[in-house]
Amino acid sequence: MIFVAPKNFKRGRLIANKYTIADLLIAICGIAVSLILEVIFLTSAMGMNPTANFMIAMLLMIPGGTAVLFVVPNGIYHNIFTFGLLLIQEMIRPKNYIWKGIETDVSEKQDEKAP
Repeated sequence: MIFVAPKNFKRGRLIANKYTIADLLIAICGIAVSLILEVIFLTSAMGMNPTANFMIAMLLMIPGGTAVLFVVPNGIYHNIFTFGLLLIQEMIRPKNYIWKGIETDVSEKQDEKAP
């Protein structure tokens, strides 16, 4: 696939030439959820096993990490989230295959040979 566009065709529409407002909202919400969960967990789990604390703290960072991973720039697809949406749409959308071959009616040829 060849994507030809001027070098600055997205300037002015993106924040820091990489992110839309929706991208930033997704990243901020994911990071905020992770931070809130971390604060709640760390204030309530003071006397537990340190190894268990570390593992649970790492698991609570998954929402923020996933949100940031979704908005990482990804070539012509803008980011990974947009690529995923396009991939799902392609799988769900009904396929219309256009035949550009030669159409012949076999019954007409058989009628001509029959006499």
